[in-house]
Order: sequence, then structure tokens, then C-alpha cells
Amino acid sequence: MINDRLLAFGLLLSTATQLRLPGTPWGAGEALLTIWIIGALADLAYRGAPALTRPLSHMLLFWAVFTFAQSIGLLLGLATDNIYPSGALHTGQAYAFVAILSLLLVILPAWRLHRVAWTFSVGGAVAVILLIAGGYGMVPMPGLGFWEWNRFIGWSMNPNQFGLLCTVLVLLSLQRAEAAARPHTKIFALSCMVPPFIAGILTRSDSFTVAIGFAVPLFVGSKFLIRFMRAERHPSLVMTVACLMILSLPLLLASVTPFTPKIAENARQAIVETMSENDQAEDRFRLWSEAVDIGLKSGMLGLGPGPHLLGKRTKLPPPEKAEAHNTALDLITQGGILAVLIFFWIITAALIAAYRAGLIALASLIFSLFVYSNFHLVVRHPIFWFSVVLGLAAMHSVAPRKLTSARPLDISPSAPRTRA
Repeated sequence: MINDRLLAFGLLLSTATQLRLPGTPWGAGEALLTIWIIGALADLAYRGAPALTRPLSHMLLFWAVFTFAQSIGLLLGLATDNIYPSGALHTGQAYAFVAILSLLLVILPAWRLHRVAWTFSVGGAVAVILLIAGGYGMVPMPGLGFWEWNRFIGWSMNPNQFGLLCTVLVLLSLQRAEAAARPHTKIFALSCMVPPFIAGILTRSDSFTVAIGFAVPLFVGSKFLIRFMRAERHPSLVMTVACLMILSLPLLLASVTPFTPKIAENARQAIVETMSENDQAEDRFRLWSEAVDIGLKSGMLGLGPGPHLLGKRTKLPPPEKAEAHNTALDLITQGGILAVLIFFWIITAALIAAYRAGLIALASLIFSLFVYSNFHLVVRHPIFWFSVVLGLAAMHSVAPRKLTSARPLDISPSAPRTRA
């Protein structure tokens, strides 16, 4: 129990970049995770090698291919003198850390992973409430800067980083509610969604908005599809009403047709204003274009870990290089096409495993992280790998079911440690 709480709070505090030691990538979260890793390695040495399960084999394959791709890129970068030493060292250390963490996570029993997820969700909700209170001066928290202009950053260094935490907290709490067996547990889990959702809005992070905007319709649509296919055999009043509402959609759309030009114009104006803010669109497109160019010039082999873009944003002082702020494009500059393909493979495997197990909210979480990866480099974040491991764990948590009978595993805190 203590180890699981240590892990949960380490994952939660891994986003608290304001609490890190100056000039280092280590802080409270990394310290807690390091202590947990040492304990897990000691326990592994005592118990012996774990069984080679499907989740473990998937994770081993990912890191073997990913390391190979990064190594080839590093050799090419050294040969062409295109390595930024401090950036390569920092990124390499981050990859090594999350590799060890993810491999140790994937060998944990599923019931322990879900217990950690409960602690992470509840602890995250409480922490976000305190951070919001601190941001509005209701709770004194010296040493923390809560705002970047008018954007809430919590305990992170920038709003998008805190937005990633809020995304995971919102959808992981939704998954707790989906899988809980008791009504009061569902209500409690749903209440844990509220603080991070409010904080995510306060960050004014477009990445948070887009990720949640994709994940929620995916969750609702998938749930409706499953219920609809069940209703073919067992019709119910609720499904009948839902079907009638769907059948009425064409009429509803026809009724709003006269207002379509005005709606489209307002949407276009909002997009233009958002992307024009701080030359956001110009910066991103320039970085993405340069990342593609570097990938092509390296023969799609990459140049090793670290940033490689010369088109620096104005806030980066020389001689630092920039990243593309897009996981696939950053990986192209580091490990080439092989690193990109293995990234797509592991996130797809986790998503499919969660969906086949009936854990629709967890599948939505993993998909939202893929959406988030289009705006930021997510593979260095421990909470990203925890979410992926939760998805992979579904491979042996339940046997694959047909879509018409998909039902999530009961993983509430008091659930028995057996299969549903």
C-alpha cells in the first residue's frame, strides 16, 4: 500500500516542474519515483524474473526498437556534427528514466495499477483544488508562481504542461467512474473530474481543449454504439428514445441551415485569433517544416536524442535549439521513421487493448494523449507511460469480448482482486 501511494504521488508530482532543483530535471516527483524504482528493483531481485506476459513483451519490444532507432540517429548525428550535447544528455536521461519506470509498471498486477490510479485521481483532485485556491490567493503557497500572464500553470513551468496533467486526471477519473460497481463510488469518481477540468480551462491550453474535445465524443459515441448493439436483442425504453433522437438529427440540422454561414464565420474567426496569438501558427508551422526537412536530410534515420531545430522561438536564448512540439516530428529528428512507427504501434496497441476490454474511458484517455502528442513531446512524461501501461494491462485483465457484450472490469477500491 505504501509503495503504491509513493508511486501515485511520484507520478502526480512529476509535473511539478517548479519544484525541481534549479538547473536540473530532478524534483519532488522524480525523487519519489526514484525511491519507488529502487524498491521495485529490490523486490524484483528478491522474487526473481517476472513472467513474460503480453504487456511486458510489448513494452520490451518498444524500448528495444526505440533504443536502436535513437542509437542509429545518435551515430549519424555524431558523424555529421549535428548533436547538441547538453540537450542530448537531458533527453537521453529522460528516456532512460521512463523506460525503467514503464517496464517496472507493466509487471505490476492489474489490481495494483488500478489502486495507484485511484490514489492518483483522488490526490490529483485535492492537489488541483489547493493549487486553484493558491492561485486566487486563498491559500498561501510561497515559492510558486501560479499564472503566466492570464494562463494558470499550477505547479508547472508552463500552462500546456499543467494542461497535460489535467487531461489525464479528467479522463482517468472518468474511467474510475465507468468501472466502479457502486453508485456512490461512481459519483465520487465523477466529482474528482471537476477540479482538473476547471483548472484545464483556466490554463487556456488549446491542447487541453482539443484533447478533451476529441476524447469525450469518442467515449459517448462508443458507449452509445455498444448500448445500441445490445438493444438489438433486448430493446429498452431508453434506447428507443435515443434512437428517435438520432433519427431526428437530420431535421434538426435542416432547421439550423440558415444560420450555418454565421456559425462558420464565428468558428473561423475564433481559430484565426487563437492561432495568431503570439504568432503561434507561424512558429509551429516553421518548426514543423524544419523538423520534416531534418528528417529527410538524415535519410529518415534521425540525429539522436535532443532538440535539433535551429528555427528558435524568440523566448529561447542562444545557443539552445528548439523542439518541434509534435511527438511524431520530434521523433523523426531523433530516431527517424523507425522511432515514429514504434511510437504509433505502442499507443495503438494500448488503445485497442483497453477498448476490447470494455474500458472505453481508458481508451478515450489514450486517444486523447495521442491527440496531445500532436502539439507536444509526450514520451518523456511518466504520466503518459502510466496511461499506456494501464491500457496494455487490459490485455490480461479480461478476456477479449465481442463489442455487443463489452463490460468494463470492476476496479473500484474495494473490488476483489479477481477477474470480473
